[in-house]
Amino acid sequence: MAAATSIAMAGVGLLGSGYQAIKGAKDAKDAKNALDNYQRQEFNNIAEGMQVSTLGADLQREEQARLAATQVGALQGAGVRGVLGGLGRVEAGNQAMNRGIAAALDEQQKQIDQMYAQDEANIRNMQEQREMQDISGLSSQYNAGNQQMWQGIGGIAQTGISGLGALGKYNEEKGEIDPLTGKPKVK
Repeated sequence: MAAATSIAMAGVGLLGSGYQAIKGAKDAKDAKNALDNYQRQEFNNIAEGMQVSTLGADLQREEQARLAATQVGALQGAGVRGVLGGLGRVEAGNQAMNRGIAAALDEQQKQIDQMYAQDEANIRNMQEQREMQDISGLSSQYNAGNQQMWQGIGGIAQTGISGLGALGKYNEEKGEIDPLTGKPKVK
């Protein structure tokens, strides 16, 4: 009777181990498919499309043009000598203002370029970190499924060996196996 119970238990063990092996193989396959089809994340740079603001520069140019017109008008009131002597200073003032405006615009562009480069570095680091975490998780899932499959296969083998032993004991109890030789009795 104990041998029959052992045989029944071996059958249950085979079913459980078989299920474990099949589920582990499926989990490993699903993880491998997820790894093969892994979608890389896309990020947008916050400095993308930023432009230098020219509003302040435009206002400065307008103001400088008004100032130059006023200065030239005043020089004309002083006569030819005043115009010839003062026109160079008015032009120098215009050039100095234009250089200042150009320097301010260039500084804005440098800041935008620096923001863009910094955000690109941040995006790259974030992508690498997230992708490493995602891929690591999928790899762990694959390894766990693979391990579960092999444990199930090992359980099937162990249960099969136990079942064969129980079957032999069962046949021995029924008197069909010679306990000394381990071979079936001839009838």
